[in-house]
Amino acid sequence: MKPEEIIEVETASVACDGDGGAAGHPRVFLSLKQEHGYEVVCPYCSKHYKLKEGVSLHGH
Repeated sequence: MKPEEIIEVETASVACDGDGGAAGHPRVFLSLKQEHGYEVVCPYCSKHYKLKEGVSLHGH
């Protein structure tokens, strides 16, 4: 098993398909929410997504 990889993102939502191909899973859209510390884990493949430090998600 690979060590847990944290993928830093710059948006409030991400699409995950487990890297596609035969080892992939259906594409799911995940939301990074403030109440969860702007982090989310994919329920299919357990990839961990986190908002990149310094990125602001406030709208116009």
